[in-house]
Amino acid sequence: MKRSTERRTASVLTVATLGLLIASPSHAYLDPGTGSIILQGLLAGMAVGIGLLRRYWQQFKSFLATQTGRSHDQNNDGEPDFEQTSNNQTKS
Repeated sequence: MKRSTERRTASVLTVATLGLLIASPSHAYLDPGTGSIILQGLLAGMAVGIGLLRRYWQQFKSFLATQTGRSHDQNNDGEPDFEQTSNNQTKS
């Protein structure tokens, strides 16, 4: 099953590559609206990529914190979170 998927993928990539190499120039006109849509798509893709990286980076840091036994309640600078410290002091 894995080989058939690899063969299918290879054949699709081969056909796509040949199609791009053999295609003749179309001399098409791209108006400014098309350029702005392409720019908007690129910016949206970058925003999604940054959001995904941020989310998975937080999960990765949380995983490392559980593996090393460190608290999840610490900020990036290693200091405990002020709100949780003050809440714990008022309850005691």
